Amino acid sequence: MKYIPLLLSLLIPSLVQAHSQAVEEAAIEARQNAFTEIEIQLEQTEQIIDEDNTDWENLESLSKALQKHSQTLAVSFPIGSLENSRANADVWSKPEKFNMLMQQMDAGFQQIYQASQEKDAILAEQGVEQANDTCRACHRSYRSRF
Repeated sequence: MKYIPLLLSLLIPSLVQAHSQAVEEAAIEARQNAFTEIEIQLEQTEQIIDEDNTDWENLESLSKALQKHSQTLAVSFPIGSLENSRANADVWSKPEKFNMLMQQMDAGFQQIYQASQEKDAILAEQGVEQANDTCRACHRSYRSRF
């Protein structure tokens, strides 16, 4: 019986560390999936925008999905989720610019949604351009090169 507290004191830190690692891995997977979907859906968005014949219903659906992925990303960079990640450590050590770029990307997605409601192809193109420009700026600053 006297060994149970000793065993627990040895076992609990290992369990906490394993749980923490699982949470970090889940965050990395969630953000990688979100970024992949954003890339695919932005390409689809560009393809359906046509000043004369835009599929507004599809554009609305894509813009909602893009915003959902943006929301996922907002919570997918917890402290400690750098290991095994392709993200640069500056995401965590200097997050101000990173957070600003994430907000700008989301603003582009919101603009695409607004364009789908107003049936405004030019506004939709501007939203796609803003999102794409933000993606490139973020990759230049925050994506690690292996």
